[in-house]
Amino acid sequence: MRLPLVLGTGVLTTGVLLMGGLVATALAPMPVVNVDAMELDGASMLSTPVPEVSPHPHLVVRVSRPLKPGDWQVVMDGRAITVSTTTTGTVLRLALPGPMSLGSHHTVQLAAGAMHIKAAFKIVPPLTAAVDIHLVHLQADAPVSVAATIRFSRAVADRARAQEHLRMTGHPTVSWPDARTVELVSSGFKLSDQVSVTVDAGIQAADGTRSREGASAQLAVPSTLTRVLPGRMVQMYYVNTDEGRASLLAHLNQIDVLSPAWYDANADGSITGYARRDVIDAAHAGGVAIIPLVVNKDVDPDVAHAILAEPARRAMLAGNLVNEAKTYGYAGFQLDFEQIPWTDRDLLTALVQDCANAFHPAGLNLSIAVIPRLPGDAAASGTLLDYFHQWSGAYDFAALAKAADFLSFMTYDEHNGVTPPGPVSGTPWMRAALEFSMQGVPPEKATIGLPTYYHDWTGVGRLTSSSYADAMILAQAHAATPAFDPTEEEMHFGYNAYGVHHELWIQSTDTLRRKLPLMYEYGLKGISVWRLGFEDPSFWTLIPPRR
Repeated sequence: MRLPLVLGTGVLTTGVLLMGGLVATALAPMPVVNVDAMELDGASMLSTPVPEVSPHPHLVVRVSRPLKPGDWQVVMDGRAITVSTTTTGTVLRLALPGPMSLGSHHTVQLAAGAMHIKAAFKIVPPLTAAVDIHLVHLQADAPVSVAATIRFSRAVADRARAQEHLRMTGHPTVSWPDARTVELVSSGFKLSDQVSVTVDAGIQAADGTRSREGASAQLAVPSTLTRVLPGRMVQMYYVNTDEGRASLLAHLNQIDVLSPAWYDANADGSITGYARRDVIDAAHAGGVAIIPLVVNKDVDPDVAHAILAEPARRAMLAGNLVNEAKTYGYAGFQLDFEQIPWTDRDLLTALVQDCANAFHPAGLNLSIAVIPRLPGDAAASGTLLDYFHQWSGAYDFAALAKAADFLSFMTYDEHNGVTPPGPVSGTPWMRAALEFSMQGVPPEKATIGLPTYYHDWTGVGRLTSSSYADAMILAQAHAATPAFDPTEEEMHFGYNAYGVHHELWIQSTDTLRRKLPLMYEYGLKGISVWRLGFEDPSFWTLIPPRR
């Protein structure tokens, strides 16, 4: 739109121009000066609706003929604004005083000689962009893919033009789920590559405002995806067996945290257990932190409820654990309350909060082992719904993460005693479980669980479990050849014994190597392994020395 602007003396009339009270212009004889544009933050003030601009708006006026410095007069909300005496030519650029309050309404009046233009505007936050960049769908022996999600604070006006302001390392594909969100995926990166995403300023929002600042994010591809480098925690669960003790003593310098299954929590808030002084001394001498497990006695839901439902018993349990940790020099405790009904979810969270209040002032670490979930678990049927009600539904992951120092996700037992045979920890299931369960959990406060044992089914509800070594003995004894499942990334074989068919699934070093990229993909704190003495002996090639 071009508005006639008249300069000089001999004004004849003054009229109102444009509907909505936006513009009033005085008309006079020639010569005529046309207003080519009047914009705030790039949004036109000469059209409806009222433009929405940033708290620090910039006014730009373009006219068809040069004006002298004294010809420009600007008034905002009835108060004159100083225009530089050096302003000349056909363009006026002026920063209006700010910051102005969000949601406030204002008027600006431009005068030059007998010409007056009055327009309204509203203050909104400037369009901004938040950039999230992350590894995606990592595989042990494949090039790395990186994804980025850019979320704008409001809808953009033109997606194609907005894309011109976006840059990502490599050759990304771009998709727009909606007018506020753009997703980019770039593939083919090597280990240790650097990847960046940049959003330039100047993107126009649908309301006419433009982004004033750019945004960016960077990501360094890890130097390995198949080893647990120092800096990522290695937590090993321990049971008092000869095999477990031998493995511990042989690999002390490859373990960060030892979690012995030594303690029970009783219904009255007391604890019972058996601490092995030889294990404690060996771990401390090797620089290994000890964070024992404490389990609701006999994994009994009634025992757990008796503790959870009484604040005094929760406090007693927390105090007893603190005293035990001080007695033996533990770094803390990990709660392993299982078979808790989903109706006790808030009470379990309260216990963790109470323990945190006791542990942290004493300088102790508090963690909790949790069973992950998948979307739809709460609406399942049959045994899956029973499992949610009696086991997995008790964990409010986000709330637990706020109180505890970390959560150990038990990403194993995908198939178990209430299911048919199948992988113990198939990679697709592990990824789906983390994707859902990690919502609201900071990645640095979570570990991925890895199993080193097998499950051997002779039917639903008929299940035995033991070590990698025992699985290989069974395979040899029955002339069975373990097969690798490329989708689940797990080993399995079948055999017949005494007229009964068995189906056995087991992790090897190679299959566990293929699970480790998940730790890097989700940026997790480390791994939690059940358990020492069950592992494939070559498992330790995946764990560089920690000290």
